[in-house]
Amino acid sequence: MTASLALYRTATGLLEPLAPLLVSHRLRAGKEATDRVAERFGRTMATRTDGVVVWMHAASVGEARLLLDLFAALRQQRPDIHATLTTQTLTSAAMIAAAAPDHVVHQMAPLDGPRAVAAFMARWRPDMAIFAEGEIWPNMLEALKRRNVPAALVNARMTAKSIRGWQSRSMAARRLFATFDFIGAADRATAEGLGAVLRRRIEPIGNLKLCVRVPSPPREKVEAFRAATAGRPIVLAASTHLGEEAFAAEAFVELRREKPRVLMILAPRHPERGESILSFLQGRGLSTAQWSKDRSIPGPGVDVLLADTIGELLFWYACCDAVYLGGASVEGVGGHNPMEPIQLGKDVFTGPHGFNFAEVFETLQATGALSVGHTPAQLAQYWLSRLDRPASPGIRPHGIAAAQAPLETTLKAILSMLPDVASHA
Repeated sequence: MTASLALYRTATGLLEPLAPLLVSHRLRAGKEATDRVAERFGRTMATRTDGVVVWMHAASVGEARLLLDLFAALRQQRPDIHATLTTQTLTSAAMIAAAAPDHVVHQMAPLDGPRAVAAFMARWRPDMAIFAEGEIWPNMLEALKRRNVPAALVNARMTAKSIRGWQSRSMAARRLFATFDFIGAADRATAEGLGAVLRRRIEPIGNLKLCVRVPSPPREKVEAFRAATAGRPIVLAASTHLGEEAFAAEAFVELRREKPRVLMILAPRHPERGESILSFLQGRGLSTAQWSKDRSIPGPGVDVLLADTIGELLFWYACCDAVYLGGASVEGVGGHNPMEPIQLGKDVFTGPHGFNFAEVFETLQATGALSVGHTPAQLAQYWLSRLDRPASPGIRPHGIAAAQAPLETTLKAILSMLPDVASHA
């Protein structure tokens, strides 16, 4: 163990008794659930199933959905395996509760303290671990290494800033990433940057999120919503961050000059910002209904439906005629994955600051499925063009969406690391 990792382990061990104070603060902020606090310390009433158990770990919704799809593909070839899926957010917990099959147990991720991680490992005794994207927690990885648990890092994505950070502590990086028998990079920049730090070849196999199967919301539910709006054209501003509501609102006001009946659905990335967004929209003179308070279909007097709830974004994608995807019109966020609306038959407009999805954006722009713009006027014009010729409904493969090579490569690597039934028995 390197000096920096030893210091990290010592510091987290000393501070771990104070962790309940941190969790209590998060409880008051609405970021934890009272009935799941014990899971943050590796304790649970859930029981480990007999047989092969894979620990799958992700940060939030997008990564968790990716792991659920990956696990479903694994089960087709290894129907004996089960999964314990850990995530960091309540949003992801709600999504998994609605989507996970019986052979997947969800737990809130343990805090990365030595005792919490040890308790989690003792409870679940994973036969293999699969971490998604950039979830690198030293005590978790050291615990896997000590127990000789094979591990994979899938869809690895690192920003330039993250790569520079690992370069500054390259010895610790090589120690931690050595835990992973397989690292599949989502893009070439991650493969080359991380490979240089680790002095190991990392294959740029491609972004697994391009292979995620998007479930279509019930057609009758979508048609009922559209019918109840009396055929109004609908635009969607999805996964917006602070500053992007103003961007979308300005575009919407301009759009209404050409399409006065248009309805905008605004689904912020963080629904807890709903009240402040509501005040902003009303301050702009826009009549706004708040979905979290009233699930009535917006009537002709409502300009904006504020969709400040969790787990319904796919439904709003399906209901709308044109999509603006946030996260890339303000600096520092890095963009969001556009594949869900694209696979649901919608073209997407987003901003220029999507550095986390640079290769994906570039590829999708070439297909015509994604447009990148800088100003509200450009968004208004984009929306107008899509309302004049709305995209056809239903899942469509935009070429890249149908590419299965990243999934096949990842599955092959993981299957080679799983213990066989006989040896496990």
